[in-house]
Amino acid sequence: MRVLTLTSLFPSERNPFLGLAVYRRLKALARLCELRVVAPRRCDGVPEHEVVDGIEVFRPRWWRVPKVGVLVDGYVLAEVASRAIHRACPELDFDVIDAHWVYPDGFAATRVAQRLGKPLTLTARGTDVEDFCFRWPVRRFARRALRGADRLIAVSRALKSRMVEAGADPDRIAVVANGVDTAVYHRGDRAVARGTLGVPADAVVLFSVGALIPTKGYRHLIEGLALLPSEPALPLYVAGQGPQEQALRRLSEEKLGPGRVVFLGARPEHELVLWYHAADLFCFGSLREGCPNVILESLACGTPVVSTNVGGIPDLVDDETGVLFEAGSAKAFAEALKEALARTWDRDAVAARGGQRTWDQVAREVHAVLEGLLGESGVGA
Repeated sequence: MRVLTLTSLFPSERNPFLGLAVYRRLKALARLCELRVVAPRRCDGVPEHEVVDGIEVFRPRWWRVPKVGVLVDGYVLAEVASRAIHRACPELDFDVIDAHWVYPDGFAATRVAQRLGKPLTLTARGTDVEDFCFRWPVRRFARRALRGADRLIAVSRALKSRMVEAGADPDRIAVVANGVDTAVYHRGDRAVARGTLGVPADAVVLFSVGALIPTKGYRHLIEGLALLPSEPALPLYVAGQGPQEQALRRLSEEKLGPGRVVFLGARPEHELVLWYHAADLFCFGSLREGCPNVILESLACGTPVVSTNVGGIPDLVDDETGVLFEAGSAKAFAEALKEALARTWDRDAVAARGGQRTWDQVAREVHAVLEGLLGESGVGA
């Protein structure tokens, strides 16, 4: 099978954290088929053509039209992608287009696929459906992408339901959740991790990671901690960066005093693994999600999760691996945290459960979806 992936969500040296779930799925899928990637970029300083882990990646430059911006992004991206595909594959020697993100990528992909007469799969990842399929002014474009793809992939059951609400045919939607790299994220020694990170050996440590933006719900985590007794003082370590950082710093000092919430900034993957190992609980307050990799990573490391019950999270966390609470509620977080702290967790069992779903398994499921589409399309795979 020869697959051409179209996605603007793909990491680079300039932005190594962009689209990691897409990259990891493609890396595993490339072991099962021939794969090339067209990853349009919106900034300079990124190679136009490179090979990443054996995958040939083409990065055409695209731009936003002033003033009308989002209304024409899909059309502009379609032209840019079409030219790039003809350069990358002058013989158009691929069987299927695999697109990620509903708008503008998915909309552009439907236009390109129709021009080239190629079947198309489109993976929705969560916020793309919420941000574009239900909001004016681009919802008609996003919904057109859902209707125009030959096959759709949702990363959670909840996301599939929202796609159906937006007009997608449920019979054309496969649910394929994200996976985890168990070679990186696995059970580790808590004492060693704490010693390496300089975390007190006897403290009850809470950890979280994510972009510092309102939808990640960090305000509710901080306010929830303030509802708990001040002794023992539970430190919360937060990895990530974003525009809300200064506001969250002020909130944490106001509600908890200095030093209770430690903002670590963006951290490399090898250090995140140590934080998962060092933490007693992983806390995640997001208001909306598709299938968050950070929860899969925490569980694979044996760290139980205290998280909101949104999106695909209930598919990942059960009574054996964590406690879920109502999104947007500091009180609900405080109650869930008290419940989690009162329990004795079998971290080996948590890691065993969390490591069950690997990216290789994800790739096999995606490969099966592609094979089924090609069989129906009469294309040899």
